[in-house]
Amino acid sequence: MRERPPENLPGLDVLRSIAVLLVFTTHFGNEFGAIPKVAELPPFDLGWSGVDLFFVLSGLLIGTQLWKELRKTGGIRIGRFLLRRGLRIWPLYFSFVALVTVIVAHERGTLRSVLPDAVFLSNYLGGQIGGGWSLSTEEQFYILAPVSIALIAAFSARRCMWMLPVAMFLFPLGARVIHVQLTTSQGHALRDEMYFPIHTHSEGLAIGMLLAWVTVFHPDWLTPKRSAIAAAAMVVVGAIVYQTNHILFSFTALALIYGAAVLLCMILRTNLGLLNWRGFYLISRLSYGIYLNHFRLMPALHAVLGGWRERQGEAAFWACYLICFAVSMAVAWITFHLIEWPFLRIRSQWLQASRTRADVVHAG
Repeated sequence: MRERPPENLPGLDVLRSIAVLLVFTTHFGNEFGAIPKVAELPPFDLGWSGVDLFFVLSGLLIGTQLWKELRKTGGIRIGRFLLRRGLRIWPLYFSFVALVTVIVAHERGTLRSVLPDAVFLSNYLGGQIGGGWSLSTEEQFYILAPVSIALIAAFSARRCMWMLPVAMFLFPLGARVIHVQLTTSQGHALRDEMYFPIHTHSEGLAIGMLLAWVTVFHPDWLTPKRSAIAAAAMVVVGAIVYQTNHILFSFTALALIYGAAVLLCMILRTNLGLLNWRGFYLISRLSYGIYLNHFRLMPALHAVLGGWRERQGEAAFWACYLICFAVSMAVAWITFHLIEWPFLRIRSQWLQASRTRADVVHAG
């Protein structure tokens, strides 16, 4: 929490901070009643897209871990990978599931609505965990990605593995085309039908995984000039396809544009100035907790601050914004140290012991 690890890229911490701020800002504006001129600002109007930025960053992280293992060992230890991710994700997530279960049981006397959250299917069946649909999508990706890589690696050469993230990128687009043809829904209803399921909204994960493939297998491609050209092309293509058909291509466009931002941050190593600010690393480190807790905190804080905000007007709106984000960060800081950090230490010790055993076997 105090110091950024050497392997962390400051630019990616900035993007992770932006992602959680986008999501937080949209929900805050809805809860505290942003006036029209504020609600139309991009962080409020397009804040929902922060999840797509999270998807790209997650695809990059998971893809890098999997591609490195494939390059080093020639295969993927799926169980080990899932446990490694589980020790990072499950403790805090299931703590929230337990908390929400108690709340729902008290309010409604039934636990059926929490079950999809408990089994990571809320992106298809709905649930009670705020933002749980995106975490379900990522959890499903954690299973599909290593299994797919392991299966394909068994039958094809590594040089062909780039086809997997490309196929993963194209599949949701094809699924949306089919969905639009089969449904009678329109407008927001159609958008919601395609927004939550992984099979219609996951291009960001695929783009991140493709960037990871380049990083691991062809790092020489990531020169500043080539990366800048590739990023510019991704933005242009994203803008063109969005203008062509925003219903079908909105998630495609976001994946390309946010992928371009991630690509540029991957090559930024020196003279970062403000991007090196420690606050970005702190927000990035706490982003998981902020994302989970603010859905429940926001209504509670509105119950306390809402009357004052309405009486005092726009200045109070921004003051409430700072207060709410500070409270969300404080709660995330507490849960990080009480829940996340002990399991991260267990994971670190386990991985270190695993590497030591592997070194001993290799030396023998």
